[in-house]
Amino acid sequence: MRAALPAVVVTVATTFLLSACGQGTPVASDPGPSESPTPTASPTVGTYPAFAAADYAFTLKVSCFCADAGQPIRVTVAGGKVSGAVWARTGRGHVEGDPVEKYRWITINDVIDAANDTGAAQVDVTWPEGQDWPTSVYVDQSKNMADEEVGYTVSDVTVG
Repeated sequence: MRAALPAVVVTVATTFLLSACGQGTPVASDPGPSESPTPTASPTVGTYPAFAAADYAFTLKVSCFCADAGQPIRVTVAGGKVSGAVWARTGRGHVEGDPVEKYRWITINDVIDAANDTGAAQVDVTWPEGQDWPTSVYVDQSKNMADEEVGYTVSDVTVG
């Protein structure tokens, strides 16, 4: 009799648990996908808005595996296009105020385009609430590739 007792307990417990499954509050059926997505309060990668100002200046630092990484550049934008850029600090091969090569000329909207890169493996954006531009954007294009990551730091923005 003692050997049969555990089997009886397991059988009774299982029967009780299974009978309880059909009891209680009915579960609503899945209505399927919503017709319209719920809007989010904060923008995310792919939805950051463009910088509206056409004439402005700002300081840019680019972090990358490249020459002069992290050296601040003062960029001037007129009509939405870079009209000039100079080194904001003396560094290797240049002094403060020297012109920056055109391949380094980028606008705040170029930085925002990087923030909106939905094809990248990782995008990290710092965009303070109430500000019209991000303060930093980091993009890793591929987790399987080394040294292609790039980061942008935007500061000292003056509009007008």
